[in-house]
Amino acid sequence: MADDRRRVLVTGAAGYIAGQLLPAFRDRYDLTLVDVTRTHARTGAEVEGVELLDLLDDPADRFSELCREVDTVVHCGMRPPSGTPSYAAERVNLDMTARVYEVAAATGVRRVVCTSTNQAAKWYERTWKQGRRDRVTPEDYPRPDTFYGWAKTAYETLGFLFATGEVSRPLEVVQIRIVAPRPIRAESFTDRQLVDYLRDITGWISERDLQQLYVRSIEADSIADPDGVPFQIFYGVSGNARTFWSISNARAVIGYAPQDDSEIEFAEEIAAMTGRGGSAQS
Repeated sequence: MADDRRRVLVTGAAGYIAGQLLPAFRDRYDLTLVDVTRTHARTGAEVEGVELLDLLDDPADRFSELCREVDTVVHCGMRPPSGTPSYAAERVNLDMTARVYEVAAATGVRRVVCTSTNQAAKWYERTWKQGRRDRVTPEDYPRPDTFYGWAKTAYETLGFLFATGEVSRPLEVVQIRIVAPRPIRAESFTDRQLVDYLRDITGWISERDLQQLYVRSIEADSIADPDGVPFQIFYGVSGNARTFWSISNARAVIGYAPQDDSEIEFAEEIAAMTGRGGSAQS
C-alpha cells in the first residue's frame, strides 16, 4: 500500500450507506473500518476488515487510538431506534456523533464527513407537494418533523460549533443530507399519490454520484464558508432534471459534478407513472 494514500476511518462500516461507499474508498484510501457488527445491514454478508467497536462503550478509548494519524473520519454510524420514536432513542446517536467530534478534534483529524439526511429539513416537503415551494437549500432554517430528523439537525449544529474553533481547534466538518440512495421502483407507489413517487425521483442519488460526493467532500482543499468557517452542508442527490434539493453549493465548493439523472435512469417508469399507462393517484 502506498505511503501517500490518505488515511480514512469509517464508522458504521457495515451499514447500508457505507456499503455503497466502500468500493470507491478501498481503491483510494488506507482504511480503518469500525462498527458493532461485521455483517452488512441488508445483505447479511461479512464486511472485510471491520474492527468491532462500540463508540459509546469504549473503556479502553480504542477509538482515540485509531484516530491518531487519520486524515478524515467518515461518520456513518448510528443505532436504529427500537419501539416508539423518541428523544431518548435518538439522543444516543447525538451522543455518538459528539464523541466523533471530540475525539477527532483531540487527535488531530483534519476533517469529519457526517452522514446526515434530508429529514433535517423534511417539513419543507409539505409545501413543495402543495406547490408553494420550488426548492430547499442547505441555508434554509432546519425544519425536522421527526425525532430522527431532529437528531440530525442537532449534530449538524454541533458540528458547526466544533468548526468555529470556539470549543476546540477548528475541526473541518461536512454534513451530507442524503435523500433517496436506492432504486426507485414504481410498483412501490401504485397505491399512493403520484407526488410521493415524484418526491423520490427528485431525491434519487446513484451509487457512483454518492461515492463522488463523499470523495470530493474528503479531498477538497477547502470547505470554508463565506465567513471562513470550515463547515458545509451538502444535499445528497444526483443531477436530476426534476429537483427540489439544491446542490449548487456542492458544485461550487467541492466541484461536485453528478453523472446521473433519475429522469434518464427511470425514464420508462416515469413515463408510465405520469399518465401514459400509470396507475398512481395524482
